[in-house]
Amino acid sequence: METVESPLKGKRVLITRAKQQAKEFVDRIEKAGGIPITAPLLEIKANNTNCQEIQGALENIKNYDCIVFTSANGVTFFKEYLDLWRIPYSSLDHLIAASVGRKTSKQMQTIGVTVSIIPEEYVAEKLTESISEHLPAKSRILVIRGNLARPALVTGLKNCGYDVTDLVVYETIHNLDEAEKLRNYVLQKQLDFITFTSSSTVDSFMKILNSEELRESLQNVTFICIGPITNKTLLEYGFKGFIPASYTIEDMVKLMTELIK
Repeated sequence: METVESPLKGKRVLITRAKQQAKEFVDRIEKAGGIPITAPLLEIKANNTNCQEIQGALENIKNYDCIVFTSANGVTFFKEYLDLWRIPYSSLDHLIAASVGRKTSKQMQTIGVTVSIIPEEYVAEKLTESISEHLPAKSRILVIRGNLARPALVTGLKNCGYDVTDLVVYETIHNLDEAEKLRNYVLQKQLDFITFTSSSTVDSFMKILNSEELRESLQNVTFICIGPITNKTLLEYGFKGFIPASYTIEDMVKLMTELIK
């Protein structure tokens, strides 16, 4: 009975995502009986260097046909800017809305936006395909993203003939203050799983691997990547990860339990 209720019992799982995003992951690992270890390698903050451009786009939102969010973080910071300049959520009612995935779509409900375009596979290329199937050519699209988001979506939409505004509403910064704590966990072989939820977290993590000793300590660790893009980045560093069937935190935890079984 204990195995069924606690499939991750005693397993130590490293969570590398930003502090603001880690709670759901921690809760799910604990519920499965695992031991979550948080080392936020990324810090997320509003892109206050771009306020004038953001304000201009939001105040002229009526000129757009479609709005696209590439992450739940994008929705959160977009909402903060709407509130800051007292722009009513109802000003978004006329827009066709597109989202990269379920979690982002759910977050979009907080600003009264119902998603009508969502890809079967949660990657930029598939989102571009889905939009092109539903939206007339030359439509005006507002893409809301973070500074480290891949350019594939914006490039793909422009190649399809859309008039695209690329709006960066938040910044993701590498947090190397966690490096020493991470080194100790790796060297003492205290980790069973290491999880990556973006290519950025992979890059930050690999910055601590400055010796062969650290790399050798990872030989028996299982890497779990949220999707193929993140796993591709991991492969470039010489490590291979496992990818869940659906690119969500919930399915990452499910995959870990399946690998144990």
